[in-house]
Amino acid sequence: MAIIALFVLGALLAPLIATHDPNQTDFVGRFLPSSRNHPLGTDHVGRDVFARILHGGRLSLGMALTATAGITAVGIVLGLAAAFSGRLVETLIMRTVDVLLAMPTLILALVIVGLLGQGLRNLIITIILVQWPRYARLVRGMALKVRERDFVEAGRAAGAGKTRLIVRHILPNLIGPVVVFSTIDMGTTLLAVSGLSFLGFGVAPPTPEWGAMLSEARFQIDRAPLLLVFPGAAITLVVLAFNLAGDGLRDLLDPRTRSVQLSRRERREARRPARPEPAAGRKQARAARQTA
Repeated sequence: MAIIALFVLGALLAPLIATHDPNQTDFVGRFLPSSRNHPLGTDHVGRDVFARILHGGRLSLGMALTATAGITAVGIVLGLAAAFSGRLVETLIMRTVDVLLAMPTLILALVIVGLLGQGLRNLIITIILVQWPRYARLVRGMALKVRERDFVEAGRAAGAGKTRLIVRHILPNLIGPVVVFSTIDMGTTLLAVSGLSFLGFGVAPPTPEWGAMLSEARFQIDRAPLLLVFPGAAITLVVLAFNLAGDGLRDLLDPRTRSVQLSRRERREARRPARPEPAAGRKQARAARQTA
């Protein structure tokens, strides 16, 4: 969580932290090494790499967050619709999910973004269209299990309608697993955003974005390999941080995981050898036994 907070704060405060314009070129100061004025050096046209990393984080993290929110919303709506709207709607939605999941994700994304065209909005729409089937399948499966529980049956017997049952009883029990899955999937979404930008389907240059920075730096790998390292390291650290954060949320929200951890701790404490009693304690215990 600390890594995520650090990158988010850096992205939000980029105009205050960075002392250079991320798009300002300086052909005299090309490929400068790290210095006090340029902490991460400059690129092939003299732009400050540190400023571009910070401002690029605003776009990369913002697109990943927006796409994940859209994927989650579409997946929840369609998953609940498949679970509660009858056989025809369920068959239509789930067969669509099966077809989309059977297709290679990258090829499907390239086809969609090629039809929609380059741009920030089209990139987010493409990622939503490609990744919503996994969420819909997850939500449908959990909803089918929750609707068979006693409190749902009690609400149905009390006269609650389908909408009230979903909003008051079923949806709150799905939020925890969906939030965990979305947190872990943020890393996958960030990789998708950066990958499509790397291939030229994201934001137009010279707008700073981590995937686009990697695409520009690959032509300078012989002269300045660090231009590839900095945005690549930022993507790697953020993806790893979201994966670890998702695991932590799962352990926090899942009572079964907590019970397993507690039982393991109790077993470790049971196997731990008992501490020897102090000399005074042994004398008192011996005196008590003799008195008895």
